[in-house]
Amino acid sequence: MTTIELNAQLLQQLSYIADNENYLRRTLDFISKLVQSHSSAVVHRSQTYTEMIERLSDFQEYERGWDGNDALPLHRDVVKNFKNLLQKSKDSDLQGWTIFPAANGTLLLQNRERKSGINIGTNGFSYYVIQDGEAKGENNLKFSPRAVLSTMKRL
Repeated sequence: MTTIELNAQLLQQLSYIADNENYLRRTLDFISKLVQSHSSAVVHRSQTYTEMIERLSDFQEYERGWDGNDALPLHRDVVKNFKNLLQKSKDSDLQGWTIFPAANGTLLLQNRERKSGINIGTNGFSYYVIQDGEAKGENNLKFSPRAVLSTMKRL
């Protein structure tokens, strides 16, 4: 079907709607309800969230050797895990955290104020905190958004 034929059919349908006041009223009521339901479902996220999404998008463009050496690009499962984490997070959970790519294809969440970081991998995560000039933490923890969010709050 050509664009002209498609436009002709669309105009024909619109003229039918315009000629049928009852149908037009029901269509407008439906659209109004649809807009109301979607506007209440829209969640506005913080600037930190938006910046993380933008940075993640940039990091996904990195190719092997992005650091001038032999750094790996972000693994797609790492991206999936991080996006899942963001979906489960509240804006307050993200305050003070910044993301960076790691040379091994993972993603580092870092909080400079708390002197801590969380490394998100394909199946797991690890964390560190610097206390009394010493790095303490755990490795090889099973990834789940709940576990990472809990760790973020503890650090």
